Parts: sequence; C-alpha cells; structure tokens
Amino acid sequence: MISSPRPKPTPTDTRIPTRACFGAVLAGVLTLSLGAAGCGGSSHTATSAPPAAITKAAFVEQANAICAKSDHVLLAATGKLEHHPTGAQVASLVKGTFVPSIQAQITGIRALGTPAGDQAVLTSMLNLVQADLNRLKSDPALIATNLFGDYANVAHPYGLTGCAPTS
Repeated sequence: MISSPRPKPTPTDTRIPTRACFGAVLAGVLTLSLGAAGCGGSSHTATSAPPAAITKAAFVEQANAICAKSDHVLLAATGKLEHHPTGAQVASLVKGTFVPSIQAQITGIRALGTPAGDQAVLTSMLNLVQADLNRLKSDPALIATNLFGDYANVAHPYGLTGCAPTS
C-alpha cells in the first residue's frame, strides 16, 4: 500500500498527532489507571491508625482491580484524542478527566496499605506516578507521550500488569 507523506506540523499547529500518539496515550491512560479508581475508605478518629497490613497478593489483586474500574472512563477520554483535538481541547480533557481519575487511583492505591517489606518499592512506584501526573497537570500535551513509562517499568514487574498494560 502506498501512502502519502504526512505534512510537517507548523509552529502554529496546536493539534496533537493522534494516530502516532494513540498507543502512547493509551499506555499513559492505562498506567494512570493504577492510581485513580479509589477503593475503600478510611475512618478518621482522633488518632489515625495506619492502614491494616495487606499481603502482596491481595495488594496486587486490589490495585489491578482499581485500574480496571476506571478503564472505561480513561479509554473513552483517550478515544476523544483520536479526533485531532486542538491544544485547548486536549487541556480541557486532561484537566477534566485524566487528572481527576488518575489522582483518585493514586489515592485508592495508597489507601490499600503496604505489604510487609515492600515499603520502598511501593513508595517509589507511587511517587513516580504522582510526579508524572504533576507534570501532566503542568503540560497537558504530555498525554500524547509515554509519560507514565517510568512508572510501568516498576509496576509491571511488581505484578500490577492491569495498570498501564501497554507501557
């Protein structure tokens, strides 16, 4: 099949190239899914107790479930990026859908507690995804990159394969 060459973007072109970036966007969305769905709640008393101990198997299962819960919202938002949105539309979608969903996932994962001996790796993992989300808040166009790849490099070996499965 012969295809015509793609025109080079001009400095004033504010559209996000969707076909080339869709895979990276989907990877970022699914990576973000790790932290946002938010499960469980916390009861606040006069003195807050740390979350109850959790096994690694239970943590992985619940964290992957958190990711799965928000997949439909994040995938729908990712689909909107295929329609060549303007920079303003991307910013609106990122700030209105991606950021709140991902932040809720991070909060939900943190609420699970930490399996014994895994404090360092989980702290690193969650700090990575939070830093990536903070960068996305500052620059919504980063949604078209593999922004959350560093997080996936830690999360996948740990067992969180339902979160950012394409990163």
